[in-house]
Amino acid sequence: MPIPFLKNRTRGEIRVIALYLLIAIVVTIQHSVGKATANNFLIFRASFWHLVNGQDIYAWYLQEHWDLLKYSPTCALLFAPFAVLPIALGLLCWNLLNVGALTFAMLRLLPGRAGIAALLIALLEAIGSIQVSQSNALVAGLIIMTVLALEQDQVALGATSVIAGASIKLFPLTAGIFGLLTPMRWRHIAWCAVTGVVFVLLPLIVTSPANLQMQYHSWFALQAQDNTKTGMAWMGGIIELALHRGIPHLPVQAFGAAVIIASAWFARNSWSDPTVRRLLLASLLIFSVVFNHMAESPSFVIAFAGIGIWWACLPRERWRDATVLMIVLLGSVGGSEVTPRHIRDEWHRNIQLKAIVTLIGWFALQFDIARQLRSGAQPVLAQTHSGEMQSGSIAST
Repeated sequence: MPIPFLKNRTRGEIRVIALYLLIAIVVTIQHSVGKATANNFLIFRASFWHLVNGQDIYAWYLQEHWDLLKYSPTCALLFAPFAVLPIALGLLCWNLLNVGALTFAMLRLLPGRAGIAALLIALLEAIGSIQVSQSNALVAGLIIMTVLALEQDQVALGATSVIAGASIKLFPLTAGIFGLLTPMRWRHIAWCAVTGVVFVLLPLIVTSPANLQMQYHSWFALQAQDNTKTGMAWMGGIIELALHRGIPHLPVQAFGAAVIIASAWFARNSWSDPTVRRLLLASLLIFSVVFNHMAESPSFVIAFAGIGIWWACLPRERWRDATVLMIVLLGSVGGSEVTPRHIRDEWHRNIQLKAIVTLIGWFALQFDIARQLRSGAQPVLAQTHSGEMQSGSIAST
């Protein structure tokens, strides 16, 4: 991480950063010398070489790895720095990038004890994501960085964060809504459009236009196929498991999107309130998982980053403390290897308990957003002597 970022950190912040970095190192060692296989990393790594060689990056390559690439051709290209390294070193750098992006973004958003608390709430989910070499911690960091950039009027950086996240998983594109709440909304739209075109065409650096067209055609076909999956860890999946049949996904996702859009609309004159910004960000992070028809357990580091932000940026209230504690215990601890396998299978795989309790948190968060907008209260987050934002209730002293 950049030295200036670490320079003014508290001892507690340094410890939580070290903890996250240690997790990345330990998991890398586990995959390098143990029996565990970093299959997702192998998929990402191979996708770059398949792109360079003109092969269909969305085809099966069972001699190299199992499962299919789900990310964009641009993501395959951007994996080049990790693909050219030896597998163990590339995996270490990939894991460090993921935890580094999340810790950097979170502690910039909520310095001091607030950021530490938010990172600890997301800790077990971050471990779960890193253990399977997923990109979810990186995606969460990019979504948070979008808001950080817009707060500093860095429109180009905010747009780049939106498009970079969308090149990995499509749903981070929804973070672009924050730019519409700023006075520079038209510049934001323009930068997103320009950056989007650049990212779409970026693979032309290593492949031909015809091959790139083929890659996008394969990617869209794969996305359409994935849309038929049922029982995943999201609101629609919960309903499908309860009904024992598939349901149309679009109405459920439209409901979630409508809530996000409505919140943004009513908050359009309150963007200057840092607490409103953080609550909207927390809501979007959770929405990105619990209304994503492809959500699975490793995805929940994104949602739990949102849960952590929600809890850390508001004063303590018993009902909220109890809600977050329930989410962490039933959703995070209950879904981890700390809990016996038969309980995890019964409560998490069969009824998607983690998604249920996270949804409860998301609906509770909507109450806090509405209350904050109604009250027109002074921001909970106050400026520190360094100019960074701190939580009025659990900030560093």
